[in-house]
Amino acid sequence: MAEPVYTFDRQSMRRISAAVQKSEGVKDRKGNKWYPVKAAGATLQIGKTTAEWPKGTNATVDLYKTSDRTPITEADGTTPKKSGTIHNLFADVGDDKWVAFMNGILIAAECD
Repeated sequence: MAEPVYTFDRQSMRRISAAVQKSEGVKDRKGNKWYPVKAAGATLQIGKTTAEWPKGTNATVDLYKTSDRTPITEADGTTPKKSGTIHNLFADVGDDKWVAFMNGILIAAECD
């Protein structure tokens, strides 16, 4: 059986950090670097495939804005911006399909 995963929002993380620091006798919580509160490192990105993408391989995709699903372009305004390398652990993905990924790992793909 898998272990449960617990997540916390930023306010909860700050409260937990402050409680630990107080219990350990830290007087200046604001300037202390022992338990820094950091935002989540993973950001959801979306894009579209530009070719067939077999399971177990790496690919790059054209990036899109998550806010309105419009293409992100390079500085010239016409060339689609490419993602970094993304690894597909799950299934074959077709050409011109929506995908979502975080930290270089595919997490969702549009079905046929």
